Amino acid sequence: MIGLIPFMGAAYAAIIVIIMYFGIKIYVGKRKQSIEQDVGEGLCMGCGSKIFNKKCPNCDNFQE
Repeated sequence: MIGLIPFMGAAYAAIIVIIMYFGIKIYVGKRKQSIEQDVGEGLCMGCGSKIFNKKCPNCDNFQE
């Protein structure tokens, strides 16, 4: 905000900084939710694929 004050008024700089703060908070929240949804139950330590029904689709097929 301090860097914006010489180019515009303090009120406008404060409004821009507040909008940026909440915009970043919303973006990070959505991104975190997307990652949690993609990971699901977890990742397999052997191959790194997504786990379904407590089994890895790649590693458990090779063991059977």
